[in-house]
Amino acid sequence: MAVDNESPPGSWKDEMERMPWKYSQNQKVDWALAELRIRGMWTEATVLANESNVLKAELEALRENRG
Repeated sequence: MAVDNESPPGSWKDEMERMPWKYSQNQKVDWALAELRIRGMWTEATVLANESNVLKAELEALRENRG
């Protein structure tokens, strides 16, 4: 693991707040899948979308059984 021992405390947080798009903040899965498709990676995007849907369904089932 890299350790930044040169930047002052809080530098990384400040940098992320200035450029959230650069550090993958607030990006949605659908946006990421669209980016894959734009680059011609349709099969990969479909595999990931299907897995995401399965995980969402499993989470929903777990939450229903919990309460």
